[in-house]
Amino acid sequence: MRIPDLVDSHVATNSPRSFFSTQNDSFWLFVLIFLIASISSCNETKDIGPQDLGQDFYPINIGDYRIYDVIEINYLITGFDTSVYQLRETIFDSIPSNDQVTYLLRRDIRENDLEDWKSDSVWSVARTSNYLSVTENNIPFIKLTFPVNAGREWDGNSLNSRSTSTYYYKPLESSAIDTLTDNDQIRVIIEDIEENVTGVNLKSEIYARGIGLVEKDYLTQKKCTSSGCGAGLGEVIAGRLLKQTLIEIGYEE
Repeated sequence: MRIPDLVDSHVATNSPRSFFSTQNDSFWLFVLIFLIASISSCNETKDIGPQDLGQDFYPINIGDYRIYDVIEINYLITGFDTSVYQLRETIFDSIPSNDQVTYLLRRDIRENDLEDWKSDSVWSVARTSNYLSVTENNIPFIKLTFPVNAGREWDGNSLNSRSTSTYYYKPLESSAIDTLTDNDQIRVIIEDIEENVTGVNLKSEIYARGIGLVEKDYLTQKKCTSSGCGAGLGEVIAGRLLKQTLIEIGYEE
C-alpha cells in the first residue's frame, strides 16, 4: 500500500534535522501503525458458516417433523392404481460414528388427518461439510451438495452401487413458498428425460432454507415399443407418479 502523498511533500520542504523532530517521530509512528493495520486487514479471511454454504436448506434437529400430502399413482398394463395419503417424517434419534452423525428419520402414514398415524419405515440422514445424504430403503443418495449454487452438478449415486446419476441445482420457475425469496428456495433435478417414444423420466425435489424438503415431483413411465409387450404401441405399461407437498412443520418433545 502506498504511503500518502502528504509524507512526500513534507520530506521535500523540511531539512533532515527538522524532519526527525519529536513531532515527526509521532507522525511516522502513526504511518507505521496505519500500514500494519492495513496489511493485517488485507490478510483476514472470512469464515464461511453453514448458511453461506446452504446447509440450512435441510435443518436437522431431533424432534423436528414435516407432514406432506401425497398423491401416488402406479401405472400397470391393466390400468393404474391411485393412492392418496399423508406422510409424516420425524427426526427421532441420532447415531454418532467417528466425525459424522447419522440421524434416524421415522416415516408414518395415514389416509387423512382424522386417522391415526401408522409406522411405515425408517430412513436416515447424514450431513458433512460437502453434502447431505438420505438413505432410502437402505440405499444412500446424495440429495444436496454444498455450497448450494444454481447449475452445480454432482453424482447422486456416488455412495451406492448404482450407475452414475447427474443431479443439478436449478432456480425455481415460480415460488414454492410465497413468504421466501427466490434465493431461499432451490430445485434439485434428479432426472430430466422428456416424454418420447419409450416413455418419460422426470424427477425433481424442492428445498427451502430453514425448512428442508417442501416438494417432490416424480414421473416415470415406460411405453410399449414392440408387439410383444402386451399392450398397444405407445401405451404406458409401467411407471409411477409421485406428488409430495409440504403442509406442516413442527417440533415434538
